[in-house]
Amino acid sequence: MHDLQFYTPMLAEIVFVLLCLCFAIYLFFCAIAYFRFAFGGRKANTPKNNLPPASVVICARNEAAHIKHNLTLVLEQDYPVFEVIVVDDGSWDSTPAVLMELQKNYPRLKLLEIKEDSVYAHGKKLALTIGIKSAQYEHLVFIDADCYPASKDWLKQMVQTFDDKTDIVLGYGAYANKKGLLNKLIRMDTLRIGTQYLSLALAGMTYMGIGRNLAYRKSFFMKQKGFWPHSQIPSGDDDLFVNKSATRHNVRIAATESCITFSEPKETMKEWIRQKRRHITTSTYYKSSSKFTLGIITFSQYFFWIAAITLLFSHRFQFIALGIIAGYIIIQLIILKKAMNRLGERKLFVYSLWSEWILLFFLYPVIALSNLLFKQAAWKT
Repeated sequence: MHDLQFYTPMLAEIVFVLLCLCFAIYLFFCAIAYFRFAFGGRKANTPKNNLPPASVVICARNEAAHIKHNLTLVLEQDYPVFEVIVVDDGSWDSTPAVLMELQKNYPRLKLLEIKEDSVYAHGKKLALTIGIKSAQYEHLVFIDADCYPASKDWLKQMVQTFDDKTDIVLGYGAYANKKGLLNKLIRMDTLRIGTQYLSLALAGMTYMGIGRNLAYRKSFFMKQKGFWPHSQIPSGDDDLFVNKSATRHNVRIAATESCITFSEPKETMKEWIRQKRRHITTSTYYKSSSKFTLGIITFSQYFFWIAAITLLFSHRFQFIALGIIAGYIIIQLIILKKAMNRLGERKLFVYSLWSEWILLFFLYPVIALSNLLFKQAAWKT
């Protein structure tokens, strides 16, 4: 195969150096983070004799279709002493009636209500703050109203992850396995993001957590002034709080099959992109060190594939490029397979490779363009 006309020897060398640099960056993060997560212990935490009482905090807004099933699984956790606080954030469906009916059978269920205000528009952070302040226990565990725990040991595993130095525990939130390619793409995107933030947390570079499976101490929340430092931002009750308050030593992860949570995935590409827009918007407010790390990871991915594909048309470097591509793919597949096993993600392996290309070169650019052109929606309407 002959070099393309635009491929001068010097340009080919520059592109080859870029490819090697991007591959070296990937290997660096594999060594310090991804391998630690993929090959780390998968055993559940050793049971403690004296489990501290815990408060589960949930915000609900128009969740009548899910709340009874999901909340029952939370209320029936195998845990000695805990309360479940549900903040009804201005629901106009039958959510309040469902909650009151559940409360009759579960005394540990504590209900709070925020009336919808036509003048003052508030977000999820206010509802969470009210729930947190009303919690009577130090250990706070969070799950969304449209989510449910994978097992009756979810709460136990989350709280047992705390030690004397831990202020924050990060969990993994999966999406239910459904039919269709969109479901597989959603789950692969979730797995990739989960593998990244859990791996970087193990390396002392915590940058986010997810509100559908998260825990922290109440006293720590108050010490950090709650959500006040980013109260002007509608979203970010989970990732911005973690990004601001996490250190190299105060975060641990709870990442076994028994302590994950499940959510119902979006059923259309339009709905999913809208959800992704809301999630990605807050990353612009991360601290500089996090943005630098994520920028290095993201841009090295783009430049790797651009350089790799173009070098396939260079007679001088095509076989070396093929070898580097093969090495990258093999390492990535091994990491993802290990992550799937650890997090209970089933039947995704065949989608591991092509999902990266769709996410990098289609979905993420579409989301970035949408965020530039259109106003972001509220946390739930």
